[in-house]
Amino acid sequence: MATKTLGIIIGIIVLIAVIAIAIYLLQPTTPRQTPTATTPSEPSTPSPTPTQTPTQPTATTPSQPIVMCIIYNPRISVLKAMAEAFKLGIKEINEKGGILGRQVVLLEEDHQGKADLAVAAYRRLVTERGCKYVLIDGVSEIALAVMEAGATLYPSYKHVVIVPGQGAMATTLKVINDYEKYKFYFRPFFPDPDLNYVVPKPYFDVAKNVIGAKKVALFLEDAAWTLCAREGCTVRTKFGNYTFKPMREWVKEEFGLDVVYEVKIAVGEKNFLPMLEEAARRGAEFIFVLSSWYTDTVTLTKQWATSSARDIPLALFGGPNQWLVFWNLTGGAALGVITLMYDTPTYPYIKARALVDKAHAAGLRVDTSVHMYYSTAYLLKKVIEMVGNPDDIEKIIKTLEQIKFEEHTLYPPESAYLGSRDYRFHSYIAVPGFVAQFQCGGKVVFVSRPDYEGYRIYTPQEVDFALLRPQDYKSPKELREICK
Repeated sequence: MATKTLGIIIGIIVLIAVIAIAIYLLQPTTPRQTPTATTPSEPSTPSPTPTQTPTQPTATTPSQPIVMCIIYNPRISVLKAMAEAFKLGIKEINEKGGILGRQVVLLEEDHQGKADLAVAAYRRLVTERGCKYVLIDGVSEIALAVMEAGATLYPSYKHVVIVPGQGAMATTLKVINDYEKYKFYFRPFFPDPDLNYVVPKPYFDVAKNVIGAKKVALFLEDAAWTLCAREGCTVRTKFGNYTFKPMREWVKEEFGLDVVYEVKIAVGEKNFLPMLEEAARRGAEFIFVLSSWYTDTVTLTKQWATSSARDIPLALFGGPNQWLVFWNLTGGAALGVITLMYDTPTYPYIKARALVDKAHAAGLRVDTSVHMYYSTAYLLKKVIEMVGNPDDIEKIIKTLEQIKFEEHTLYPPESAYLGSRDYRFHSYIAVPGFVAQFQCGGKVVFVSRPDYEGYRIYTPQEVDFALLRPQDYKSPKELREICK
């Protein structure tokens, strides 16, 4: 009897197990999330998922993240700072709810300073990782290589490429003259002619109207982006042809300053003493250095401070001289140096101040590029929200060409505009920077004149003009005497 009862119990257990397995197998499986775009089905009447092809990507669901990516070289301090600034903007956006209620996933790739690695990473991110918003650091050769690769990718994989930094003028000329092929490419920065003309002009206003100089020396970095300053240039576009005179000519014509010495600075140059001594020998009363981050302005400043040119005001353009820490980097040799300066919480453009504090808290020094990359995060947010769909890239492109971006932390809306129908198409409209001087103990004083005509693009609500105090300028010799 016991044996029979045991058999019945075992039979019941087996039957229950079989039924449980059958029920489990009949349940619909939950699909695993993938980074590729999918089309959601209506819950009541499921519809078949359309076949996904490269030319017809399906729309992402509201719950899926928006994929952006950045390709840069983290070994170069300024390039790393650009990426960190963009990441800071994305972090803030995500903390405030994302874009259209969706989080932004930011993918990073290291191109190691090599164009082939940049292109390989770019292709991988766009074709395999679903990245529709690609940022590239501003190295001209890399930007050009990515642009050409993008021209072949774009018809099948709609996306935009954004380079908020240098890059060669050729990049934007390609967009203007072959729009359908290169329309995906934007450069929310100033084109080369403006970097050689509009942005440096306040220096020469200071030289003439603050310092009282009559003779100047020009030290011009020998790079592609300075061509217009060194030789003059003509930019030929579908919108018309635009001619720009070399710096030596417009400095004379517009400011009445005689260029008594002009020299090309080789990229990577370390010995500036012969140039400084020659500028002094020729009687220069103002030395202007048109430089990027590839000119060693720290070494240049140290050599200037010990040369016979040390009493001649030294004016620097791009480089770590845009940071407050430049004072320490030069061991105080920067006393009297004139420069663009963005790293102070008292920057005259009022919208810039909040970023400076946040960047310093994050361990970042602030230059023009940090403002560009940080603001680009919010530019993308603004445009995507205006369009309402991050995957509608054609409409994203048109919207990027239409808006005047009011939230830029460095430039007014009239300048933060990518739709100019001239040589600046897909670039920003340049505005002159505010010129400062390092004084005792590394204190920064803005010595631009408030009534300089180039600042008329700003409104009184945008700029604290009271911070522009040309009356506080002091010569290098004066500063050495009073700062002992």
